[in-house]
Amino acid sequence: MLCVGRKYTDAAPYPRAVRIRKTRPVPHVAAAILSLVSASLFFGVWSVDTSSAQPSADPVVVIEVGDPIDQLVIDYVSSSLGETDVHLFILKIDSPGASSGDLATLYDAVLDAPAPVVAWIGPTPAVAYGGAAFLVNHADIRSAAPGSRVGLLSPANQRSGEGPPSVVEGDDAGAFVATVASLSEGVVTFDSVGPVVTGFVDRVDPALGQLIVSLDGEVVVHDGQTYILDTATTQTVDGTDVVVASRQVQFVKAGLIERFLRLGARPETAFLFLVFALAFAVFEFYAAGSGLMAFVAGLSMIVAGYGLATLPIWWPAVAMVLIGMALWVWGFIQNRVGWKAIVGSALVLAGGLLFTATRPAYPPAIWLVFVATLSAGVFVWYSLTTVVRGRFATPTVGREEMLGRRCVAVSDLEPIGVVLIDGARWRATADRGVHIAPGAPVEVVGITGLLLEVDPVGSPQAH
Repeated sequence: MLCVGRKYTDAAPYPRAVRIRKTRPVPHVAAAILSLVSASLFFGVWSVDTSSAQPSADPVVVIEVGDPIDQLVIDYVSSSLGETDVHLFILKIDSPGASSGDLATLYDAVLDAPAPVVAWIGPTPAVAYGGAAFLVNHADIRSAAPGSRVGLLSPANQRSGEGPPSVVEGDDAGAFVATVASLSEGVVTFDSVGPVVTGFVDRVDPALGQLIVSLDGEVVVHDGQTYILDTATTQTVDGTDVVVASRQVQFVKAGLIERFLRLGARPETAFLFLVFALAFAVFEFYAAGSGLMAFVAGLSMIVAGYGLATLPIWWPAVAMVLIGMALWVWGFIQNRVGWKAIVGSALVLAGGLLFTATRPAYPPAIWLVFVATLSAGVFVWYSLTTVVRGRFATPTVGREEMLGRRCVAVSDLEPIGVVLIDGARWRATADRGVHIAPGAPVEVVGITGLLLEVDPVGSPQAH
């Protein structure tokens, strides 16, 4: 007889993609970024929620796979699938595809898992595109919630352009190949009864709890062995028989550091953190702050750097963002809202909309790109101007009266630094190209916005 939930005999597997083995690539750039923040963040642990009917029984482990798949996700899911003493693994998938990473490692982890693997695309309106759809394909049972979608299979890996994996020869191999071809650029949306998509979705389950209960008694072939799933039991409540889950259910998530880095895993958030990192760095430089903004800028740049390292970036768009920010700062220094502000805003906005080459699977969210651009613009043109004026200006010194005034440099002017006039600190530039050391007397020869133009006292060019 068959043993419940245990290996018994060889059997033919479901048609699915054949495992592809290859040498692991050079450690991902994210590993380097990870080391930068390890001193400032606590290491995360799996987040586990349980509901126990039989605490001693092997649990049902639910592994969440969300947002674009990259090497961090691949490593975390592969590690989770290696856990022993598990009755059943369920991959809870809501992912627009794979941005980067070694997908073969992920697929092999599913095929080599010590227990059957079920993939569920849910909850509504979850998606499984590209590499995420092929992750569903490798599972033993493949389900979707009504309203969820699968498709956009090419490319499977956005950054490498990797196509769909090869398929096992079998009775359904031809239908699977046809499905891959039809969904290469198309999408299927599931309703309450289907449709079934060969090789990707076999059934429809509205909720995760219903899926777990309905799996009871299913015969599953995994890794050449046969299992019978035991996930539900019948209890009598107020005279009514009720079917309930019979096993502990554990929900597994990535650690805190992984979740922190993956704030930049989507195009719009990578763009947002890049723009904010640059804006905060400008604030720290011009406002001569205490270092808090520099710390925030550093954290923002780490998250943005993770996105730049893992997403299929369109680098001309990044250049547009940098040039746009430079124009903003140029206009801010001159205290003039002119063509620099307009062109800079257009470049930053366009750079955000064209940030990655991930269309149509997951283009940058337009609303968030607009919000990030507007917020950064207001920050540079209003907040930064207000802070600088409050820090460096003084009500007792009129701007016109400052021309010809002599004062003292309190920092190196090479060419920009800080001078002291009647106890007030002002940003100044030695526009004659002369290095001025701290403590040297200087004379104000011009004013541009909030920036003083000074010459060293005694210079033949001073006037």
